[in-house]
Amino acid sequence: MKTIHIQSRHASYPVHIGENLLDQIHTFLDAKTSYVLIHDSRIPQAYVQKILNALPQCLEIVFPQGENAKSMAQWDKICTTMLEANVLKNATIIALGGGVTGDLAGFVAATYMRGIDFVQIPTSLLAQIDSSVGGKVGINHHNTKNAIGAIYPPKMVIVDVNTLKTLPPRHLANGVAEMIKCGMIADQELIEQLEGGLFDRQPLALIRRTIEIKKHFVEIDEYDRNERQLLNFGHTLGHAIEAHYRYERYLHGEAVAIGMVHATLDHAIKHRLMDLLRQYNLPTTDHVAIRDLLPYIAKDKKNRDHQARMVLIKVIGSAYLSDCVIDNEIIPINEVKPNEHLG
Repeated sequence: MKTIHIQSRHASYPVHIGENLLDQIHTFLDAKTSYVLIHDSRIPQAYVQKILNALPQCLEIVFPQGENAKSMAQWDKICTTMLEANVLKNATIIALGGGVTGDLAGFVAATYMRGIDFVQIPTSLLAQIDSSVGGKVGINHHNTKNAIGAIYPPKMVIVDVNTLKTLPPRHLANGVAEMIKCGMIADQELIEQLEGGLFDRQPLALIRRTIEIKKHFVEIDEYDRNERQLLNFGHTLGHAIEAHYRYERYLHGEAVAIGMVHATLDHAIKHRLMDLLRQYNLPTTDHVAIRDLLPYIAKDKKNRDHQARMVLIKVIGSAYLSDCVIDNEIIPINEVKPNEHLG
């Protein structure tokens, strides 16, 4: 097992990464504490039972699978269940599942009784390398993704890579898209390793490296006002594409894959990126016109003074933020320097 410590403004929290960690859950969590286990309806019951067996004081709450569950209605339903069960402020929420579960359960933790502790146990690759680390929690509002939320770091993240064995290939590729994103913005070697098929042979090593990249950006800009925004490479158009199709056509990483292609303006780098995405069976194009995505792009959190801002690539391993004109194509007009206040 390897442990990476993330330094939050409030405290340091560990990210434990290894195999068979769910079988050792009692070594991470105190059985004398009261817990609320939140998971979606499709999580393997074997994972749920391992936690319930180890933690006798645990209320289980199940919600429907899917991005649409990240809603005010579902947040209200979970909070109501906890209040009716007399869950107190000294309880700890466990978010068991993918990114939707972590975002939703984390937002419940951030707001219930004005904040209670929570632990992330991500079971999808996307959640393990991205959404479980950094403290971003929240819900969607109609067709605006993550419009309501907070920066609320977990007390602990437990990454059991064995859970990836039950993931369908499409969902595994969904996480690889975010791994590619991290390489594109910060680590050319990671891109080369993915091109060489290292993920198939040594997934644990690449998961650790990707979390270390996330750690770097989170620690220098926890509240997402400067450099951390570079982690949104591909997300401006990716989120817009997700919303355009009402979160029903693409998984998050798939939409981000298409967004990354649009946000890579150098033709040689674009073609290299597209080849890598295809290697992992990820989409590179969609027939929707960029112009049709503008209503969603206008709501992007990076925008300032009604001006679209996007993360673009200079060379592989280096990204920058730029104000852009967006119509049928993306035209950068003003690079925003890292030392400038971005929000």
